[in-house]
Amino acid sequence: MIHKGTVLRKIILVCLSIFFTACPENSEDALMWRLYQKWHPAIEKAVSGTDIDAEYMAAIISLESHPPGNADSSRFEAAVYRRLQDLRDHGTAFGYISRSHVADLSDAELREYATSHGLTQIMGYHCFRLKCTIEELRSPDHLLWAIAYMQMSYKKAARKHDWESCFRVHNTGRPDGQTTRADYVTRGLQRMQYYHKWIERNGQLL
Repeated sequence: MIHKGTVLRKIILVCLSIFFTACPENSEDALMWRLYQKWHPAIEKAVSGTDIDAEYMAAIISLESHPPGNADSSRFEAAVYRRLQDLRDHGTAFGYISRSHVADLSDAELREYATSHGLTQIMGYHCFRLKCTIEELRSPDHLLWAIAYMQMSYKKAARKHDWESCFRVHNTGRPDGQTTRADYVTRGLQRMQYYHKWIERNGQLL
């Protein structure tokens, strides 16, 4: 006869095993679970019918916004600001941006174009190519504009699922660029895996 205490201990061990297996593995996994809970419907809507995977979008949000998932994130880039001023005042070339884009902008307006905005930290000057305003980039439709930027900037790499190149282009503008943090790409790829797990579980802990 099996002792009742033995059966009870086995049941408890099984329950604990299920509980700890279902819970986030670590702080990185927990971060992606929180982002799933807060942003997954918006992420799914944004990536639907595109070459961008939900896992990649979630990882970009986790890497770029501060704190992760903060839609009001922004970061002023002084070096970009100076280059936009030089373009406006002296015609000094700055990538694809035409002097006509900035000729009538005040210093305050240039600061907005020299700032990255929102969940995915799209630089304001990309509005010139996206044909949107800074206000639209900051709006609840930010992820839709982010998708437009991603498709415009690294669609071919995304179609090949070359996410390492995608991460580098997003952060540096180049598929072989040196990211601001040495672990930017490795953390992004790992966070994609964690997010994929929560997609499969529909965000459920148990």
